[in-house]
Amino acid sequence: MNKRIINLLRIIALTSLLFGLILFSKEIIDYIHLPTTQDIDNQFGGLVDLFKYKESCYKNLFLYSLIAITGLSFWINRKLYWGLTQVLLITLLFVVIINLWFTSLLPIGTGVFLGILSLIIFIYLEIKMCSPSFLHTMGISKMVKWLFFVGGGLSCAIWFLLWYV
Repeated sequence: MNKRIINLLRIIALTSLLFGLILFSKEIIDYIHLPTTQDIDNQFGGLVDLFKYKESCYKNLFLYSLIAITGLSFWINRKLYWGLTQVLLITLLFVVIINLWFTSLLPIGTGVFLGILSLIIFIYLEIKMCSPSFLHTMGISKMVKWLFFVGGGLSCAIWFLLWYV
């Protein structure tokens, strides 16, 4: 593979690893100090709604660990790095769409615009990362490619289940 591409992938992997570890550490610290929903109910009688509980940390811990593991996988195996990058991209697209459209944090027009923009970015990255020349250079077969796409779907399902915990 081209030396320039390897250096760029190394920088992206290192950034992903550091970013994931920092966010994961922050979420662990939050988890240690936050009360459970049962503690809040006992203390305030259910009057507090907009409060971060320990149960709110699970989906973030999953996402941040996925970011860190993806960055770490670059130094373990390049095929694994490519696959976990696919899983991470699929999961991040799913998280953006769920957070923008289903939680209604933004007006519908802005949410649709940001959702479509993230979908366009996702499609562009997928076209670049799934080009036949790139896959041949990385030594990735079609079966491995589809296996990691299924892994991305499972990752989305896990995150969605953790959203309801």
